[in-house]
Amino acid sequence: MTNVLLATDGKPHSNKAIDYAIEYARLFGASLFIVYVVSPKQGEDREAATRTGMAVLEAIKKRAQEKGVAATGLLEAGSPYESIILAADRIKADVAIVGTSGKTGARADDAIASARTPPL
Repeated sequence: MTNVLLATDGKPHSNKAIDYAIEYARLFGASLFIVYVVSPKQGEDREAATRTGMAVLEAIKKRAQEKGVAATGLLEAGSPYESIILAADRIKADVAIVGTSGKTGARADDAIASARTPPL
């Protein structure tokens, strides 16, 4: 096991998935790749969404590094569904960890079901 992908929106409901991904990568000596997809809804500020994504990635990278896990942030743009799958393929992820709030869980489930990477 070398690459763990964590897809997150950085919201409080995703903290368990974030903690799980960091610990999983630590236990297996894997690198952690954190994916945040900027996909603003109509009327939202794309620049603000990008700044939020960068801040989320930096905070999670810091949490991982404090646990001794090498972490890389991947800021993607577009459809979360497609972006997660493409990122998993690009980094050759061994496993993907995606937390959901229940509201958008169907989209996360679709991404996981379509990916070649095993989900957790």
